[in-house]
Formats: sequence, C-alpha cells, structure tokens
Amino acid sequence: MKKGYLLALGISVCLIILIIITIRTYFAPKGINIDKEKYPITGIDVSRHSGIIDWNKIENQDISFVYIKATEGEDYLDPNYLSNVTAARKTNLMVGDYHFFRFNKPGKTQAVNFLSHTRNFIGKLTPALDVEEWGNMPVIKSETQIRKEIASFLNTVEKANGCKMIIYTNVNSYNRYIKGQFPDNPIWICSFNKNRILPDKREWLFWQHAHNGKLAGIKGFVDINTFNGDEIKWKKYIDQEVNCVMDKDFKLKIYHSLKSFWD
Repeated sequence: MKKGYLLALGISVCLIILIIITIRTYFAPKGINIDKEKYPITGIDVSRHSGIIDWNKIENQDISFVYIKATEGEDYLDPNYLSNVTAARKTNLMVGDYHFFRFNKPGKTQAVNFLSHTRNFIGKLTPALDVEEWGNMPVIKSETQIRKEIASFLNTVEKANGCKMIIYTNVNSYNRYIKGQFPDNPIWICSFNKNRILPDKREWLFWQHAHNGKLAGIKGFVDINTFNGDEIKWKKYIDQEVNCVMDKDFKLKIYHSLKSFWD
C-alpha cells in the first residue's frame, strides 16, 4: 500500500512539473519588441540552463551587459558560474552576479552563500537579487515574513560591498513583496506590458522583456534585458557602478560581514 502511494505521488509530482514546463514553454509570454532608439542598451542574463556559452561571440552582437547566476538558497552554487564569470570578464561586457532567493530559507544565510562565492570578482555591476514565486512553491511563510528575509539578505550583502543591490522580480511578485518596500533599491522588472512596465509610478533600472532571445554563442533561448536610458546615461551609470563595487575596503567589509554572522 505504501509503495503504491509513493508511486502515485511521484507520478503526480512529475505530471505537475511537466504541466508547468509546458505552460511556460508554449503559453507564457515570449517577449515584445521595444524602441531601440529610446532604449539602445541591451543585456542578457544566464545560468547553467544556458549551457556552454561562447562569450567572444556574445560581445560582438550589440550586447552591453550580462548578469550571471551565482547562487541559490543557502548552499547552491550554479555549476557554470565560475566558468561563465571568468570568461565573460575577459570580454568588453559589463558583468554582474545574481542570487535566486528562496522564500522559505533565512535571508542572512543565503547572503553568506552568495558573498562566499562572489567576493573575489570585484569591479563589476552591482549584484542583483532574484525575487519571484516561480520555483518557490509551496510558500510556507507569510508575505511579511518573506519581506523581512529579503531585507535581511539585502542588508547583509550591502554592508559587505557598500552598494544598493538591484531587485529582479516579475509583476506579480513585485506587487506582493516589493511594491512600497525597499525604496532605495533599483528595480529590474520582468514585464510584457509595453505601455506600463511597472504597475506603479516607480522608476525601473532594467527591463526584462523577452525570454526567447536568440544569440550566436548560446544554443537555446536567452532572456533579453534593456537599460532605462540612452548611451550617455549608461556611461554615467557604469562610472557610478565601478566606483561603488571597487571600494578599496570591499574585501575587508566582506570579511567582517561573514565573521559577524558566524560569531
């Protein structure tokens, strides 16, 4: 009886996963075209799902920046992170790291996981925190508790590098966990509404508007992102970013951040 129950449960879980993948693949919004005269700066974000990437080809396709998945939860390191970040930093691309936030795990221990794997790669874009319900079901904690853990993550990382983290999220998760909160953190929004990118009047920094981008050097689809500004504004932003993340006390701050946690 027990074996039959476990078998049925396993089949049910597999079917649910298959249905979710099918919906995301065939029915989810794929992307929209945007005005490149207004938004000329384009970037991508990648993880192990992007496979082996030819970074030399990427930088020759009008791509200005890339965010690379580094960590997830309390102890996960993306298996392609080190190879991706090492190769990408040899190009002219501006490179940043991101962490996928687990709603049911403590924010501080997730931050330590992120810092422990990314602290040696300074002089890049400020890091991003990926906050979305996709991949986080079932959610056990309340929205208030989740916001508290997000704040804990942000505070820990920001004390280490002196820069306000970017928050990546989609419209639904923005409304539930971010809207009205974290006013000093730049927003990187995933939205397929061309006329209303954010559901309120808050300004966005990056806009992810396609999941089905195709580039030479990446076999499958890749997410396409846009910077909110022209080339002059981009240059000013980059100068600001580099000055921030190359703080001369960067490594010392990380050390004290990690030490205070374990003490």
